[in-house]
Amino acid sequence: MSEEKTALAKAYEKLLQAICPEDIFGESKNDKESDEKQIKKVYRDLSKIVHPDFYSDRNQNEIAKHAFQILNDLHEQAEKNWEAGTYGQRIPGDNHGSENGGFAIKTQKRDYVIQSAIATGDLATIYGGMVVGTTGPEGHVAVKIVNDPEDNDLAFNEIKVLRIFQAELSPQSKHLPVILDNFKTTNNQYGTIMRYFDGYDLYSVREKYPQGLDPRHVAWILARTLSAIGYVHSQNIIHGNIEPAHILVRPRDHNICVVDWSYACVNPLIAGDSFKVFNELYSPPEVSEKKPPLPSSDLYSLGKTMIYLLGGDPKTNYIPIQIPQLFKQLLQAMVLPSPLQRPRDAWELYRYLGETRTKIWGPARFLELVMNH
Repeated sequence: MSEEKTALAKAYEKLLQAICPEDIFGESKNDKESDEKQIKKVYRDLSKIVHPDFYSDRNQNEIAKHAFQILNDLHEQAEKNWEAGTYGQRIPGDNHGSENGGFAIKTQKRDYVIQSAIATGDLATIYGGMVVGTTGPEGHVAVKIVNDPEDNDLAFNEIKVLRIFQAELSPQSKHLPVILDNFKTTNNQYGTIMRYFDGYDLYSVREKYPQGLDPRHVAWILARTLSAIGYVHSQNIIHGNIEPAHILVRPRDHNICVVDWSYACVNPLIAGDSFKVFNELYSPPEVSEKKPPLPSSDLYSLGKTMIYLLGGDPKTNYIPIQIPQLFKQLLQAMVLPSPLQRPRDAWELYRYLGETRTKIWGPARFLELVMNH
C-alpha cells in the first residue's frame, strides 16, 4: 500500500469515528481568531489527503469521496459553532432533553443521552440518541440493546462482524454500520452504540408506495446493496438474515445501509459457522434444511426483498406484470430454490444488473426518491 493510500485510510477512519467537529479540528484555544485559523488549517491539510481529485484508482476515489463529504459536513458545523461563539464548548443541544422518557448512558469513552425507541424487534430494541456535548447531526447515535441477556452472544457476534468491516476500510464502508461504543446495562443486557443512519427501512418505503416502488428506484437500491454484500462476502461473511427491515435507504444521496449483523455467519465454510435464524418469508430453503450458508443464500433473501419492494409477493415470488421482463428475469434467478442454480457472486450480479439497467432505461441518471409528502 502506498504512503498516500495509508494516509487516506487513516484519515477516513478518523472521520468515520468523529462525533463532533472538535474531534477533527481540535479543541478550542479560547480565542475566536485562533480557533478560526486552526479550523481552516486542519480543513486545508485534510483536504490535501482526502480530496477525490487526487485519486485515479476507482476504489480509492470512492473512499475519498465519502471522506471528503464527511469532512465538509464537519467543517460546516465547526464554522456554525465558531460564528455562534460556541466552538469547543461541547454544550449539549436542545434535543438532549429526556422529557420523552430518555435516559443516560456513561461508558469509558463518553456520555450519551438516549431518547425514544425507534425500532423494536424480537432480539433487541433500537433507540435514537445523542453524544453528550454535541449539537450537530454527527453526534446522533443509534443504540441497540438486547431484550434478553440470554441473547448477548448475538450482540457480541454483531460487534465482531462490524469490527472486521472497520478493520479494512473500503468504498462499501458507507453502506455498513459504524460502531462507536458498547456497554452492559445493570440488567446484564449488552448494548451497541452505532452512528445513526438517517434512512427509511424498506417496509417504510413500501408503506409509502403500497402498489410498489418504481423499478428504476428498486434497481439502484439493489445495485448498492449488491455492492455492499459483495464486499461482505469477500470478507468470508454471510449476512444470514436479509429482509426489508435490514436495508435502510437515504433518499437525498441514494445511499443505503445494510444493518443487523447479529445473525451473520463468519467464515462458515472453514469455521463451520451456521445459520442462526429462520425467516419464513425471506430465508432460502437451505436454512430450514440446515445446510451450510453460501453467498447465494444472501442473494436469495435479497431477491425476495426486492420483489416485495416492487409490490410483489415474496411468498409466491409474484412480480407485477408491468415490471420490465429483463429485470423480472434477474430477480427470478435470484430466488431459485437451489443455491447452486442461483447467481453466486454478488459483484458479478452487480455488473450484470448495470448492463440490464442500461438496456431497459438507458444511461444512468439521478431519480429523486420522494418520501416526505
